[in-house]
Amino acid sequence: MKSARRRTTYPAVSFPPALDALVDAEVQEKGYSNHPEAMQSFSKYLKRAIAFEQKQRYGR
Repeated sequence: MKSARRRTTYPAVSFPPALDALVDAEVQEKGYSNHPEAMQSFSKYLKRAIAFEQKQRYGR
């Protein structure tokens, strides 16, 4: 009998232009700017949010 392999990688995240606009609006809403430290902080937040969504979807 075949055993199922666990998924160890997630699909690459790519946003359509409409979603990019929403992300930009969220960036502005949260008060971030093009300041390098601010964008780095938002990048970390966004990675955590994506990881959370993937965990909810794929259960890992």
